[in-house]
Amino acid sequence: MIGVSDLKRLTEFPGCPQVVWCFWWRGAMNENRTRSLEMMRANLQAPVIVVGAENINEYLVSGFPLHPAFEFLSDVHKSDYIRIYFLHHYGGGWHDIKPTNVSYNDAWRVFKNPEIYFCGKPEINGGAAEVYDGDGRYMPSLWGDLVATNRWLGRAGTPLSQLLYDSINSVLDESFRQLSKHPARSAYSHKNDKYNSKFLRRVFKLQYPLQWTLFGDLFHPLNYKYRSHFSRELPFDLVENLGFSYR
Repeated sequence: MIGVSDLKRLTEFPGCPQVVWCFWWRGAMNENRTRSLEMMRANLQAPVIVVGAENINEYLVSGFPLHPAFEFLSDVHKSDYIRIYFLHHYGGGWHDIKPTNVSYNDAWRVFKNPEIYFCGKPEINGGAAEVYDGDGRYMPSLWGDLVATNRWLGRAGTPLSQLLYDSINSVLDESFRQLSKHPARSAYSHKNDKYNSKFLRRVFKLQYPLQWTLFGDLFHPLNYKYRSHFSRELPFDLVENLGFSYR
């Protein structure tokens, strides 16, 4: 297993160790997820580290614990938090546990340029988070300047990562009381899911407060803000997930 002490030897470009982080909180993976992880390890040509309940403490940075609301989050939103935490404190790659035949072996070279914060797969039309930035710009209208949220390479300790980290902690600060009263009921809980229908909210007071697109809602406005520091050259499979189911 690769620990924090190993990251330095895997770092050719400052703030960007050549590792790929992914997330599985607890429990056995099903066949599709297991196959996806095997493909990632076989093809990405970088160590793939699964972060979960059993090893998270090994990677927590002194003075920067998980947010107190973390325990109340759905696994999807835990993943959103972890990808930001690891981007800001460690850097490296991120890849949701999904099938791929792509190699990242040459992709890290963009970080030779110290002005590059992030390297991602070009976003697709209809893929951007449906949010406005602070200047009133609608992100789906700017998809051609954005990158996708589910796989990327990033540099630690940049203005981008700092704002992302501050933003998600602020959201959890604001939502803490509601989350503590109405924690996630499933791995996929979100504000508008079936557990939070108007009827159930009224009868059972199920009010998990976070949107499904938490990460994208925070990330895409910052992606646009810092777009001159982004590379959109990350290799990707021409067929999304190779046509396989990953769930």
